[in-house]
Parts: sequence; structure tokens; C-alpha cells
Amino acid sequence: MAMGHDAASIGLLDATSRAVMKAQIMLRCGGTPILLELDECEAMSIVFLALQGNLLARHGYKLSQYLCGGQEKEAFDQLVELSEEGGGEGVLVEALYIIGRYDILEDHLGLPVNAALHQFFKRERGGVEPDRKAMYFVCAGMAQEQADLLISRLRDWYSETGRPLEETFVRNLTEGNYHLRLGQLHQALLAEEQTSLASCLQPFILRSPSLPSASKLFPMNLPACQEDMYPLPTGYPHGLCVIINIKNFMKPRGMEDNFPLMERHGSDIDKERLTGTFKLFGFHVLHFDNPDHQQLHNYFRCLRMDARLAVVACLAVCLMTHGDENDHIYLHDRSCISITDLRKLCFSQALLNKPRLYFIQACRGEEALRPILLQQDNCTVTHAESDCLISAATVKGYTAVRSQTEGSWYITDLCQALQEYGHIIPIKSVLQKTRQSLKSRVGSMNSGFITQLSEEKVTLTRDVQLVRAEEEHFLEGIVILAQLELMEKLIEETQEEAFEDTLESGGSLESILSNLIARFELS
Repeated sequence: MAMGHDAASIGLLDATSRAVMKAQIMLRCGGTPILLELDECEAMSIVFLALQGNLLARHGYKLSQYLCGGQEKEAFDQLVELSEEGGGEGVLVEALYIIGRYDILEDHLGLPVNAALHQFFKRERGGVEPDRKAMYFVCAGMAQEQADLLISRLRDWYSETGRPLEETFVRNLTEGNYHLRLGQLHQALLAEEQTSLASCLQPFILRSPSLPSASKLFPMNLPACQEDMYPLPTGYPHGLCVIINIKNFMKPRGMEDNFPLMERHGSDIDKERLTGTFKLFGFHVLHFDNPDHQQLHNYFRCLRMDARLAVVACLAVCLMTHGDENDHIYLHDRSCISITDLRKLCFSQALLNKPRLYFIQACRGEEALRPILLQQDNCTVTHAESDCLISAATVKGYTAVRSQTEGSWYITDLCQALQEYGHIIPIKSVLQKTRQSLKSRVGSMNSGFITQLSEEKVTLTRDVQLVRAEEEHFLEGIVILAQLELMEKLIEETQEEAFEDTLESGGSLESILSNLIARFELS
């Protein structure tokens, strides 16, 4: 059985290898019109990834100037020719794969982006050198302002603000100084406390007497002491993420149990969005749908004995359900559990002094939100309650908004903030950005306007900094999020067609608005 399975896997990889070679030939024969679909930053990334060895130092900056000057055709013509000279089989195909242009691979090159292709580029190298991949992920992981600040501190580098980091790196290359520049960039990242990005380059740093230390390069900007941060992850998984999605509820069991608990349409979208986002940061994601009171207790009893808790750096629990003003959250059997009790359920000695993050998508009352002031509780906490961060979708006494087709406001903005800033700034700062995004939202409900504001309770003793996953797990998250984005786009197009059909058939504006408002529910 095992031999048959291995043979099937090898056959699948052979088929994928042939498909990659075919795609590379198509690019070699007529790749320029296809590559013209790239924007300037994507094109620079392709140049950086595809030019092997000293070809990058010889031709990289010239090609970048072609791209800046509107001579994209000349740049891509030369790139295709130079990629053949470098001898990397499938180098352009792999470069497109790395930057995430799956649409070009599938639509123009007929190369399905599936599990077989992911496995191929994991086991076989298409030609892109590993250190270039690492450099690409460093560049992709920095905002432009951060890149400008980083380069400005490299005293012997020529720099121009507002330009892609790959372009600046290439501009400072000469034949023979590649590893020197790579080492200087690594030291700069450490000096700027970008330790997670610096770790990407660590395996490719050549130790040489000619490479100055960080203290010489940055005498005024030594790395800060890490005592104010929780320990960073040392291997996969970085953390465990438990996503509890309570979408359906049992019917009332009597006259006293008449609280309306409607089906939570759109919560599956939130679940997928959270899954993809946490995979970007190397979390192993566990799903638990519609648990009742006993099942929830049994689940966490088993989880507390899970050996993985001893090695992960963090536990995240995402709970999506209905709630009330007393901070009770409802389970599938209509029973309640308090957020405090949930924290106790999740506590284990293996998690002592490790951060535990709770993200709660639930109403905390029935009122539509008006501007209010928030106050942080001050109290003595036990071990079970310390080292915790609880982020709730809304403040106490108020509703949380969820779209049937787009998911909840809170989860959407939380995931967006994590994707953009989670690897750059501590989690508390990420939640500040989430709150700012929520404040800017305005929706319609019951003939009035509503907004939403998240709230946090923090017993963390240090800052929590998330670290991006290694390539394999990072790509898993990217695929999930890309599929979700495609699904949302299809839903949006369907709704637009229905809207136009309603107008053409003489539907009233009132009925159209009613249908739009009906898409929003309270969680």
C-alpha cells in the first residue's frame, strides 16, 4: 500500500514537472506580453527572483531602470533571455508562483495551482535561489516607510526614498559583494528589532572578518532588550489557534427559555478568514463547530493535556456566537458560559507565562452603539487569568454587526490588521488599528445608523509579537485567503446582477433597500 501511494505521488510530481516545463517554454517563446500584466513592484520582484548568481549584479539595476522609465517590454525581453542564461529550469514560473500571481499561471500558462504544484515547489526547486526567496519575503514583509528607515541607516548604501527595497538592494550590488550587502541588511534588521525578518536571512549570512558588527554599523541604535517581549516561537507550530464557531442553536426547551438565538449566517466566512490569517503566522488551527456545554468542557480537558502546548509560544482562541450584556456567551444547547470561565477552561501549566489571546465575536447587549468612553478594569488576577488578552467585538451592552455574505465587521477588520501589521507591531497595537477601522464603519439597521467599537481587557505582562510562518505554512494561509476573496467577489457579482434585474423589472427603491439591510444581522 505504501509503495503504491509513493508511486502515485511520484507520478503526480512528474506530471507537475512536465506542466512547469511547458509553462517555462511558453514564457521563453512569448512571455513578454504575459509579464506586462505585472505592476511595477511585482515586475521588480520578478527581476530580483529570476536573475541568478552574478546576473543580478550585472543587469538587475539596468532592468529596474527600464521598468521605472516605462520601458517594460525591453525589460521583460531581456529578463526572459537572461533567465535562460542563468540555467534555472522553471525560474520564471517559480518566481510568478512566489509572488502569488496564480491567475497568470492558470489563465495564461495553463498551470493549475493546486496541492501538486505546492508539493512540487516544496520538493523540487524551479530555479529561484533560496536566499532570493528569503530576501523576497523580507521585502514583502516591510512597509515602505520601514524600508526607507532601514536603508537610511546603512551609511555606505546609495538610497532613494519611496523605492522598492529589492531595487535599492540591486542598486548597491557589484560583482562579488552580494553576501556583504546581505549581511549588512541582516545587521540592519537586527538593529531595527525586526528579528523575525532577520531570521529569514540568518541561514545565508557568511561570517567574515570584512563584515562589521551591528555595533559598528549602528552605534546609536543597538537592539533593545527583549525582556519586554514574550519569547518568540522557535519552531512549527508557532502557536495553537482554536476557532469555535457556533452557527446553529437548539430550539427553546420551555417557556422560560425563550431568548431568540437565530442561525448566524456568514459565520463560516469568519472561520475561513481567521484560519487563513493565523496560518500566515505559523499557527496550527483547530476547528470546533457547534459545541454544547459538555462537549466544550471535554474538548478543553483534552486540549490541556496536548503535548503541543509545551512547545508553542502562544494560544489563540477565537469564539463566534451570540452573547448578552452580562458577558455570557451561548453554546449550541443554549447553555451559557462566562468569558472568565472560558479562560479557566483554557489554562494549563504548560501555558504558564505564555500569552493567551481570546477574540470574541458576539453581541454584549441589544443597544446600537453611540459614542462612549472605555475604562480598563484594575484587579488582582490569578495564574489562570494572567498573561491574557481578551478582545471583544463590541463594548458591553451593545450589538456586534455581521453580514450574511461578508462575515462580521470585527473579524474582517481584525484579520486585515493582522495581515498588514501582525508581523511588524505588537498585538496590542494591531488591535488599536482594528478599533480605528471599526470606528470608521457605519451601517443601516432598523431605520437608523449604527457603528461598532471593539474593546480589550489585558492582563499581559509583556508585549506579544507574532512571527510570520515559514514558506510552506505561509502559502497555506495565502491559498485559503485567496479562495475566500474569490468567493466574495463571485457573491458580489451575483448581487449586482440581482440588483440590476430588480431595477429592470420595475422593483421599488424601498424593496431594494430592504433587501440590502436584511443582509446584516446582530451576532
